[in-house]
Amino acid sequence: MGVFLFLCILRTDHNVQLLISIFSLLLLALVYTYSRFPHPEDQREIIRLLMIYICLFLLMRYMYWRATETLPTQWGVISMVAGLLLFVAEAYSLINTLFGYFINSRPFRRKALPMPEDISVLPDVDIYIPTYNEAPSILRATVIAATQMDYPAEKLHVYILDDGGTEQKCNDKVASKAAEARARAAELKEIASEFGAQYITRARNLHAKAGNINSALQHTKGDLLVILDCDHIPTRDFVEKTVGFFLADPKLFLVQTPHNFVSPDPIEKNLNTYEASPAENELFYDVMQPGLDFWGTSFFCGSAAVLRRSVINESGGISGQTITEDAETTIDALSLGYKTAYLNRPMVSGLQPETYAGFILQRVRWGQGMFQIFLLKNPWRQPGLKIEHRLLYTNFTFFWGFASSRFIMLLAPPLFLVFHINLCDATAIELISYAGPALIASLISTQYFYGRVRWPFMSQLYEIIQSVYISRGIWEVMKNPRSPSFQVTPKGEVLDRNFISGLAKPFYFILALNVTALVCGTIRYHQESWGEGGIAFVMFWAILDFIFLMGALGIMHEKRQLRSEPRVPHQENLFVHDSEGNRIPAYTINASASGMGLKIDRAGHPHVQLNLNDVVTLEFPQRGVSLQARVLSVFAVSSLSMGMGLSYQLASSEDERAAIDIAFGSSEQLIRNNRNRHQGRSIPKAFLYLLKFGFVHGVAHLSALVRELISKQKQQTKN
Repeated sequence: MGVFLFLCILRTDHNVQLLISIFSLLLLALVYTYSRFPHPEDQREIIRLLMIYICLFLLMRYMYWRATETLPTQWGVISMVAGLLLFVAEAYSLINTLFGYFINSRPFRRKALPMPEDISVLPDVDIYIPTYNEAPSILRATVIAATQMDYPAEKLHVYILDDGGTEQKCNDKVASKAAEARARAAELKEIASEFGAQYITRARNLHAKAGNINSALQHTKGDLLVILDCDHIPTRDFVEKTVGFFLADPKLFLVQTPHNFVSPDPIEKNLNTYEASPAENELFYDVMQPGLDFWGTSFFCGSAAVLRRSVINESGGISGQTITEDAETTIDALSLGYKTAYLNRPMVSGLQPETYAGFILQRVRWGQGMFQIFLLKNPWRQPGLKIEHRLLYTNFTFFWGFASSRFIMLLAPPLFLVFHINLCDATAIELISYAGPALIASLISTQYFYGRVRWPFMSQLYEIIQSVYISRGIWEVMKNPRSPSFQVTPKGEVLDRNFISGLAKPFYFILALNVTALVCGTIRYHQESWGEGGIAFVMFWAILDFIFLMGALGIMHEKRQLRSEPRVPHQENLFVHDSEGNRIPAYTINASASGMGLKIDRAGHPHVQLNLNDVVTLEFPQRGVSLQARVLSVFAVSSLSMGMGLSYQLASSEDERAAIDIAFGSSEQLIRNNRNRHQGRSIPKAFLYLLKFGFVHGVAHLSALVRELISKQKQQTKN
């Protein structure tokens, strides 16, 4: 390690550095290419370490050069301050990268443990479904699925924890609000009664979700708690696949599983990438959490998790000092000497926020909560934690600094090109020798570790759209750590038209500043021949920022979404019975709680005709169930097959149970669906997609904005 650090800080001239960089990048490319072939685990570990050391070498040499030779100390106070801020932002990126390498150095792929045949030794399991203001229709599917898990019925207890039906809300001084709360509570009680769950509420809404769960603990007795967000529909094997870990290890507090989403987030929806790209959360759940699991630091994420009740009791309940009660509760359990585990198997079907505003609300809450944990429960002062716990809980907080870092990076080119503020004392050849290789190494390492679950450049796009609002939210926490209040992320929204998000306004200013920088940079390039190289480098940076900002505006141009429930890809053989008595082979394409899409094989029934509004019977031979459905759409696929969209005609609770089980009951189906979305992209191809985002969706946003402004101007003229 000493030799490695010596080589990282060894001073050379830029010509030697260029040769070192070229050799390192060639070696990196060779290792990366070799990694694409199948290898046993011990060789994969060596490849990982080689990738880390080569990339780290180039990054460290760049940062050492930046720290010792480039800070602008001779151009006045403004340049010094601005240059130092840029350096801090870059140093943050390096530290964040170091944490990423540390986490991903030894990912742990845990497999489910079988349950014992003797059911008498199985623990009682309480399933908590907390809810506040979500539509009962969203909650209904989760309750149904939770009550039909593969687990002894006498040991499985499902509870709706209704914080929207508290005495406080049902007796609100505003009569309309009180009536709405009472009506909602009555509907949830009816759902619980119909499907074999129990309904729990409390007197007052104290301490948000943590308080809701702690109140329910006083009324239930299960050994284990399954926490499910009300829009997280569990598969049949959720409990079966997780309980075994607790039987094997009495010191285990938590088994966390992925938050698997079956609806697009606003980025995927507005850029139309949902079916082709991996979900944004998979980088965390498919890559980072297995890495955290190796270090014993995987943490409770609020839902899709199983917790040991005795540990919660010992630690005084679900923690509620912060608005991220899940991660806070985990640090309390780790402090007591308990363990956590992560099972990387998707076993819930959840909903993403539909709008950019909902997405930002969610992410600001996460960022504020993690900073609260660090300020109110500093991991370096918590007793009983191991060094890796302290380091990684610091990282959980430190990660959210990406927002401020990205914001500074966006402002850097305009400061130099427009306001002539020198941020870095370097020549073009030095930037090519140090900065260029570091950037390339970062792209290659990102592709190596995350390429299966994240397209290149998508992380930067996600960071940009969060930068302004998370920076502001974290600043509020820094001023007053107890100031944030818990806000529920809206789910199941229906958008009946395209519109521009009201949160886009700060990005108009940043884009205008960027365009001004490009204009000024072009003028300066032709007028300042002595600084052409540096100006060209910053111009290239500003052009990239322009493309990202246009893509960000594309995300903030909200697209219409009329379907409030997801239809997930689904594959299953069945038979369609028409009114003439024909039994026609078919297979499903997608399914939801209320209907499905399928394709019919007409080879043996060439003369069969199915029309809109026909009622058919769907026979699922492997399940032994049949459902009635109405034909909503018919379309030709080929001369021998046709497609149909169907709406169920559910006649009973058992029919509804069957519909939920068909769509969401199988974790194997969820695994197949996710694999189909793991369509990686090369760096060049991903860059072409980025261009498309900017020059298709971004331009559409600006066009809609112009039309909106013209319309408002005409309206004002009329008035």
